[in-house]
Amino acid sequence: MALNLADRIAVRKNIVDRCTAAVANYALYILGNNAATTQQLAWAREAVRAAGQVGESVSWHVLNQSDFIDTGSSIADNVLTGAVEAAINNHYIASA
Repeated sequence: MALNLADRIAVRKNIVDRCTAAVANYALYILGNNAATTQQLAWAREAVRAAGQVGESVSWHVLNQSDFIDTGSSIADNVLTGAVEAAINNHYIASA
């Protein structure tokens, strides 16, 4: 069951900052990872420069994930971090 449009707008306000923090954390992890690919490094550099914008963009993808839909804005940080990383890998790095 997906969130309706009104629900997405209401809960998104409560998770954008958390998504931004998860984006920044993942970008820093990639930048420190010697095994990171060229695509990962390019994404991570841009994400560090514009973490707020990337966090806002990623939050829309997180809203479609079942872990988020089941728990809403009370989603645990570790689950949200996993959802953010999955969204980044599936929609930003893999599609680059």
